[in-house]
Amino acid sequence: MKVAVTSMGNSLDSQVSFVFGRCPYFIIADMENGDIKGDSSVENPAINERGGAGIKAAQFIANQEVEVLISGAVGPNAFDILKQVGIKAYMPKPGTVEENLKLLNDGQLEEIATPATGGPGAGGRGMGRGGMGRR
Repeated sequence: MKVAVTSMGNSLDSQVSFVFGRCPYFIIADMENGDIKGDSSVENPAINERGGAGIKAAQFIANQEVEVLISGAVGPNAFDILKQVGIKAYMPKPGTVEENLKLLNDGQLEEIATPATGGPGAGGRGMGRGGMGRR
């Protein structure tokens, strides 16, 4: 089974990225019976897109013929693309790519059933658009 993981770096010991469309790297692992049989690192071709980064990243992942994606914050358009091609998405836990692959194998990651929603800044810390009680 091929699994793509959003990553901050280019190796299995890199921290997972909790964003999809603008993650720095995708680590693509070949899993067999719970073991990593091979992996490759690919720079995210959508990271510098002005708009539609999630869509472009989803199309890229679909072209890699992966069956599973481990990523946080997959937007509605990207989520639809992944769903159409049969890629299941799972929410990572803090840690490395390798740790999250093991968690996936052990059934410890939650499947993403609905896309991330919200307007600009939805992935932020709640301070934008007059947050923290400001208007």
